[in-house]
Amino acid sequence: MLLALLAVTSTAHFAVFSTDLSHADPSRADSSPALWADLVPGAYQVGYQRLGRGSGVVHVWYPARAASNHLTVRDYMRADTTRLITFLAGAKISAATVTSLLASVLFATVAPSQAGESFPLVLVAQGNGQDVFDRVVLCEYLASYGFVVATTPSPVLRMPLTRDDQVGPMAAVQGTELSIAIATVTKALKVDASRIGLVGHSFGARAALLQAMNNSKVKAMVSLDGGIGTATAVASFTKAPSFNASAALPPLLHFYETLDGFMAPDFRLIKRLHFQSVTLTPVEGMHHTHFTTYGSAVTLFADLTAVTRATAATGGNAVKVDEQAHDFLLRYLKAK
Repeated sequence: MLLALLAVTSTAHFAVFSTDLSHADPSRADSSPALWADLVPGAYQVGYQRLGRGSGVVHVWYPARAASNHLTVRDYMRADTTRLITFLAGAKISAATVTSLLASVLFATVAPSQAGESFPLVLVAQGNGQDVFDRVVLCEYLASYGFVVATTPSPVLRMPLTRDDQVGPMAAVQGTELSIAIATVTKALKVDASRIGLVGHSFGARAALLQAMNNSKVKAMVSLDGGIGTATAVASFTKAPSFNASAALPPLLHFYETLDGFMAPDFRLIKRLHFQSVTLTPVEGMHHTHFTTYGSAVTLFADLTAVTRATAATGGNAVKVDEQAHDFLLRYLKAK
């Protein structure tokens, strides 16, 4: 079993169990983009819209009636393509891989008609300095299973973090931007905003937690190697004006790795908050960066494998993380 799940309830009872995360439908496997690795789409085509502008951009995916021309990575990045190229080149990724990655075809198409019913909303809070590409696979995947999914660029792209005491204020900024995203999406699409899920990677998990503390409509939260599971800058984070230690919080699924020292697990903050339930999930063979689109991309590009120190298990485990995140959100957002 690749992942062992450690379930922790808010009353501090512990139980260890294993879960088979595979639920793929082989009949749809041929419709999966290569960048999705072994993820299998759900019953819906996926539409994509870019709402707002400047610092108010909201990327949104939704179940759609039909598909047309599928988007590429370059289509998603648009004017920010140069920034991605510069980042990858600085990481010693070859020009051939960069070109191929930018040309990679994904699942969504631009602005087709939304499927008829109203769907639960999932907000994806990007990690430090991340943008639409960094979680595009998960966003498309969730939308294909009947969620409206929205994300905003990390505010750290505009206001770089240089000190620990900036963590709380910056998390609050990102939390506010998630609230704005809710309002933006609900004006543009049919959304059941009474059932909201949160997914946060790295720094974004802090912003997601602040949103959960101040929004009773949040019914589930997923942390992808999130900063809420470390001891880093806890003092600054808990001083954020929107931090509410007494808030009643939804069920939490927190994935973590033990390969990167800067993400050393520390669950003291999580355990002293009032989550309805907590599931702590160790993941083998994944570094911090593999909880993004790069986790599945290593199955396609050898130099990404080398640069990110991936192993033969990394791509498969990254797929299982996304599948388990889907199952968790489905359980709490679509329960009758």
